[in-house]
Amino acid sequence: MEQRSLTTKQFLELSGHKVYLRKLDMEHMEAYWTTLKESSIESMVFTGTQQIFNRTDIEGSFENVSKDASRIDFLIFAQERDELVGEVVISDMDRINRSAGLRIAINDKDNFSRGFGTEALILALNYGFGMYNLHRIELEVLAFNDRAIHTYEKVGFKREGIRRDASYYNHQYQDLITMSILEDEFWERHVKEPVLSI
Repeated sequence: MEQRSLTTKQFLELSGHKVYLRKLDMEHMEAYWTTLKESSIESMVFTGTQQIFNRTDIEGSFENVSKDASRIDFLIFAQERDELVGEVVISDMDRINRSAGLRIAINDKDNFSRGFGTEALILALNYGFGMYNLHRIELEVLAFNDRAIHTYEKVGFKREGIRRDASYYNHQYQDLITMSILEDEFWERHVKEPVLSI
């Protein structure tokens, strides 16, 4: 397979047409906290969030993330408004098996269906496969979240199976669908028009 490299600028910030990603850092704590407080209930339901966070929780989380070599957290900013709109995280990186998990959240329903999530996913996957030499990246999605499933499949994720009644939310059990994408599948679909810019 052809070797691909990223520039120093791309290591610090990943830029697309609609969004750019920045690695999570304490300098973003205030903006992150404000965005989280203003997140819609609908966006929290779709991401499976079941916990209510306070500012102390977020500060502790920021500190822990900076020390965890098995993950990389990116904040998603809208290019046009230079505004924080969500996050995408590559987590549980297993260097031996070259695999990892992924999760993404767009924090406000007003930012749904604008292509932010799709482009952020492509940028993050490009980074995971290109910079960390991962082979497989997987995620889980609530079975009723058709919008997210459509986005994941558009990017190239494939359904692998269902974890029945794996999530309990608002007095109801929900199925989780496991999906994954392999490096060759990603490069075949996206390398022709790379999203990362120099």
